[in-house]
Amino acid sequence: MTPTFLRQLIIYTICNVTGEEPKDIVTLDEVELNTRDWEQIFSRLEASLDIHIGMLTSHERSISIDALMRLLHSKLTGGIIF
Repeated sequence: MTPTFLRQLIIYTICNVTGEEPKDIVTLDEVELNTRDWEQIFSRLEASLDIHIGMLTSHERSISIDALMRLLHSKLTGGIIF
């Protein structure tokens, strides 16, 4: 999967869970979420991509779309995340 596709999937998933418009989400440097939305988004991404990224139990509740895209791409391609 390309980074562009993963970025679009992340934006789609965030919008689907939160009800926000894509144009509002893409302008943010970091997306802040409540606990329920955080768990829903990462649960859906992990299920869609059939991977485990360990973010469900994270205490963070904000993330950069680009950082998440890089994390997912690295996980899918078997790369090492530093």
